[in-house]
Amino acid sequence: MKEVLLIVGIIAIILCVLSLLFAGLNWFGYYNLLDGTSEQYARLRSRKVIFLITGIVLAVIGIVSFVVQMNM
Repeated sequence: MKEVLLIVGIIAIILCVLSLLFAGLNWFGYYNLLDGTSEQYARLRSRKVIFLITGIVLAVIGIVSFVVQMNM
């Protein structure tokens, strides 16, 4: 069980980092899109928020799995 929690924690942290990087990329695109339509701005904003929330949730899952694994 400890190994499973360790693997889940590592995978969650890796996915968290990737999700937060993609959210940052969408944030950069949102503020640097010069000649875009309102649909493009809305799409970038919604992607930014979705990937930011996903990254935060994955970080919490990773930290919780590490804490539970350490206390076993």
